[in-house]
Amino acid sequence: MANLVVKVQTEDLQPGQILAEDIRDPFGRILLYSGATLTEFTIQGLREREYIKTVKVRISPEKIAPGLLRPEESLARIPTQVHQRIGGFFEKARTSAQVKEEAIEHLSEDVQPVIENIFGTEPAIVHNLRLLSNHDDHTHQHSWMVMLLSLSILREAELKGFLKPDKHDKTDMALGALLHDIGKTQIPLKILNKPGKLSAEEWQKMRLHSTYGYRMIRSLSSLMPVSKAVVGHHHRYLDGSGYSAEGLPFLEYVPDLVRIATVADIYEAIVSERPYHIAALPYHAIKILEQGSKKLYDPRYVSLLREIVAAFPIGSLLLFSGGLVAQVEDVDLKEKDNPLLLIVGSFNRKYAPHLGLRYNLESPPSGLPGEPELLLGAYSPAGLASKIRAGFQLQKTPYDLLGSDASIGLYSLPDWESSFCENFGFLLQIF
Repeated sequence: MANLVVKVQTEDLQPGQILAEDIRDPFGRILLYSGATLTEFTIQGLREREYIKTVKVRISPEKIAPGLLRPEESLARIPTQVHQRIGGFFEKARTSAQVKEEAIEHLSEDVQPVIENIFGTEPAIVHNLRLLSNHDDHTHQHSWMVMLLSLSILREAELKGFLKPDKHDKTDMALGALLHDIGKTQIPLKILNKPGKLSAEEWQKMRLHSTYGYRMIRSLSSLMPVSKAVVGHHHRYLDGSGYSAEGLPFLEYVPDLVRIATVADIYEAIVSERPYHIAALPYHAIKILEQGSKKLYDPRYVSLLREIVAAFPIGSLLLFSGGLVAQVEDVDLKEKDNPLLLIVGSFNRKYAPHLGLRYNLESPPSGLPGEPELLLGAYSPAGLASKIRAGFQLQKTPYDLLGSDASIGLYSLPDWESSFCENFGFLLQIF
């Protein structure tokens, strides 16, 4: 049975429903992409925006794979005021060059329910967790996500016996991760939100965020040294490359909590949508981190991160060489790298007869592409189109992406025809 697209009042939204349209703010900026799975947090964020009355959701008759636990479910008991208060902390930080002792004391209290939920439940898989926040200052959302990821990695490290964190270690991890980019509140928004590549001068300014951040918190007696080390050294890598806050001595040994925060920071930056780059799939982010394991990143924590993130979020789109486009429809907890795919479209006539076919990534039917042929992934048709355009800007021809034998066209399931024409029509103009 095909998915149904229905318009729902925000008050009637339910966790697990999948968006069938992009959600934008009054300025046209995207808050949530079509294909995102709604959570308690995102639903609350939508309800708080009075200008959003209804949204379109895609109702699927098929249930999500049993046993696939998501952190938005395990974190559902965290009061929404916690996230709001942390957001308020970052807003105030933009107007001050110094963090006050009482602010850290309040943050220490605010992170406790987060710690209790992550360490008091079974390990969770991070799947498409995105919180709505002020898009003029992404530091808040990024820092919140890095905290969740860092604590989740620490939880896995405890379960695997790599580390034995006590109550203080957990709080130090949460605060260090939450504050790691606090120095970016001192970076001009025109640099933080600049689309495209930064100039050499702008990049030097951006690198100073570690220095600014460390200066903001170094005199705080209520913040432990290891949390301060996360702020000052989260861009220092295992081989000594990277950079730290100015004035800090070179680290002969990078502390474990700093290593964890660095892995979480790099991963979250890669998978997040930013003005200067398109979000990558978790699968590709993990691959990048694995390539840097041992030299740049601690392989233990990269491996643990792989266990707690969904490499292929449900609803994301995959482009394969030859032009086939498939949507991730389901993920089995025991085979996270082998999602069930639904062929929703193709830019090549040879795949048109296969529209609507379902198959697993690691066991494609004869003549269909698998993991080795995976080129790009995105959370929406618009995101995939942007990545294809970016590929052309890197001097890749359409044939590099779609194959020299491609008979270019737009072929899709009926529900996808409008979206394909709107987002991928430029391919027809190229040929």
